[in-house]
Formats: sequence, C-alpha cells, structure tokens
Amino acid sequence: MADLKFDFLHNYPPLKRALMLFGIIALIAGGFTYFIYMPKLKSLQRVERKLKQAQIKLHQTQQIANQLPKFEAEIASLNIAFKKALKKLPDNKEIPSLLLKITKLGKESKLTFNLFQPLHNRNRDFYAEVPIDIEVQGSYHAVGRFFSQVCAMPRIVNIYNYSLGNYKMTEDGDIKLKAKFQAVTYTFIDKPKPVKKGKKK
Repeated sequence: MADLKFDFLHNYPPLKRALMLFGIIALIAGGFTYFIYMPKLKSLQRVERKLKQAQIKLHQTQQIANQLPKFEAEIASLNIAFKKALKKLPDNKEIPSLLLKITKLGKESKLTFNLFQPLHNRNRDFYAEVPIDIEVQGSYHAVGRFFSQVCAMPRIVNIYNYSLGNYKMTEDGDIKLKAKFQAVTYTFIDKPKPVKKGKKK
C-alpha cells in the first residue's frame, strides 16, 4: 500500500525524480530544523548560559571561602586590638580620679594651676570626648615634663590648642611662663537600659 503512493514517481525521468526526492528530503530536514532542532538549540543555549553563570558564582563563592580563614584571623586581630584600646578609655566613674591624677602630676612638676575647668562632653559614636581647659604657670622645663607625663598616662589623654606666654627669667636662670591648653580624655557612652513594659492588668 505504501509502495503505491510513490508509483507516480516512475512516470518522471530519473533526474526529475532525483530532484523531487531531494526537495522532499530538504523540506523534511528544514521542517525538522525549524520546528524541532532550533527550539531545542535555543533551550540548550539558555541552559549553557545559566550553567556558565552558576559556574562563575561558584568560582566567586569558592574564592570567598578560600579567603574566609584570612578574614576570620583579621577580625580576631582587630577584636584584640579593639579590646586593648577600650582598656585605655576610662568609664564615667573613673573620670574624677583621672582629673585628680592630672592635677597631681602638675603639682608634682611644681606647676601652679590658674585654671582647671572640665567642659561638657562631646558625644561621638560609642564614646564621648571629655575636654578640660587648663592654664598652668611654672618653669619651661616643668611644663614640658608635665605634658610628657600626661601623654604617658595609661588612660588616653591628648593635649590640644596649647599656647605659651608671659615669659620671665627666674633668678636661677630658668624661664617661667604660662601655658594654656585643652586636655581631652575619652569615656564610654553608657547606653540606657531598655525600659521593661509592665503587664497590662
């Protein structure tokens, strides 16, 4: 039965039959390419793109994972350094004793205090600056020694905006002067504890 469908081809010359067969094969191949192969090719290309993107992400993730021990070591080192720095910041309870220590160092250096005025704290992120306006009077070497001792204290105390004036020569050949400056120490900002809400009756 199937053979009868192609009996009409015997009525054409061999060349024409060959061309017709070629055309039929080309038509079938074209239909297969357009309707079956091309959609599958596009789908395959999409899959390949997604695979490539996944490989790139995997490579990036692997690089991050390889660097993770290094990052963890750096964080641990920073935490240690941060804790050491925190130990140099006095809390609010220590500020009065710290101020007494500064005045004691000045008196031990044979300086006279004309002014010692703590100012309002200047709040920063997690700490506050505690500025003190100071004016002392004494020999040039005593002032220098006092500055050195203050900066060498275990707690952080920095000296800013200093000025020297009223120079006088003493009988023993030393220079007496007045020194104005601002000493700044630092303290933690105490975070207020959250207020517990009472249960509604």
